[in-house]
Amino acid sequence: MKILQVVERFYPRAGGVEFHAFHISRELAKLGHDVSVVTSSSVAQQDVPGISNKGLTLRNSLPDLPRFEVDEEGVKIYRFRPRLALYTLYLTPGLMCYLFQHLREYDIVHVHQYLHAEPSLVAIASKLEKTPFILTAHDMISSYGGFRESAKNFADVIFGRAVLRSAAALIALTPINVEQYRQLGAPKERIRIIPNGITPEEFANLKTSQKLLQDLANPEHLVLFVGRLASYKGPQYLVHAIADILDEYPSTKFVFVGQDDGYGPELKRQAISEHVLTQCVFMGQVSDEKLKEVYATADVFVLPSSCEAFGIAALESIAAGTPVVLANLGGLSYILSEIGGHPIDMQADVSGQIARAVKAVFQNDTHTDVATQRRHVLKTFSWTHIAKQLVSLYEEVMAKEG
Repeated sequence: MKILQVVERFYPRAGGVEFHAFHISRELAKLGHDVSVVTSSSVAQQDVPGISNKGLTLRNSLPDLPRFEVDEEGVKIYRFRPRLALYTLYLTPGLMCYLFQHLREYDIVHVHQYLHAEPSLVAIASKLEKTPFILTAHDMISSYGGFRESAKNFADVIFGRAVLRSAAALIALTPINVEQYRQLGAPKERIRIIPNGITPEEFANLKTSQKLLQDLANPEHLVLFVGRLASYKGPQYLVHAIADILDEYPSTKFVFVGQDDGYGPELKRQAISEHVLTQCVFMGQVSDEKLKEVYATADVFVLPSSCEAFGIAALESIAAGTPVVLANLGGLSYILSEIGGHPIDMQADVSGQIARAVKAVFQNDTHTDVATQRRHVLKTFSWTHIAKQLVSLYEEVMAKEG
């Protein structure tokens, strides 16, 4: 089968959508399919001139990535230079031309994200070239507020709903995604739940890293946050919980892993004002190998995010055998209900709940069977299993479309 994946950004951009597209592309190629990825050369919100939720960007700072490459699994990656950004909409002329010139060469097209330019372009090209497309919307509805909320509602009406109607199938990561699709008028019979995954063999033999602990001055406990440093991810709630945790467990380090989306300086100022900066370690973006080392060494993982389509980092933490403390919202609520963990009510005292949950883990005063959770994740959420579900859906769509 000749498959085209279309996504606004791709590896080496670090994020849930990019991570998802990267892994399914490689797994589909391993299954013997001819897989291509069409994407932009952007890897950050502010590397393209225009307006983003971080403000106005005047200069292009795109990285020097190859315009075309074939990865080790045989996935062909085409990158095109975006010229202008308007929030989630990128003007990428090369990508647009590629779709209209080459879409007919593929058996199926799988496009990612909602209210981005790519799904609308794919929908138009698909109609002209008679090539069916599937949409994975990932984060369907975010709590933007203000002008951005109004702009999103306007975009829903102008082109978002039309894209959903045009798709041959819609992939939801969780049951919450299903409801989001349905609220926007998507027919239920076109929606299929296929979650995110992990690579089990990469988590099979992980052990606590004594070197990492030594580098961190040998703390008795390690609390981990993994995610971009952005306010909606909730790292500020963890920082605010640190003093409470240190009162009982003074030899604890708090490690923050993830790309800084502009919120890092504010987070450090908060840590200074609460006199806990010396117990915080900001690692930035790290390699996959390093991240797994940190997962396996941490005593507990905390993600009080208000907006997660799924929460791959939480899934990986469980796969590494580390208990999780998660916001009981969005995709994280799916992980809590299907796998387990310590829920946070985001409408209550979030930092207080984090402190209590972390101390309960340290005291082993929980009913969480992390070993059982880990086995469940390794068995059920492998990328190979996810890719096989995708192939089944692709074949089903192609049979219906004739």
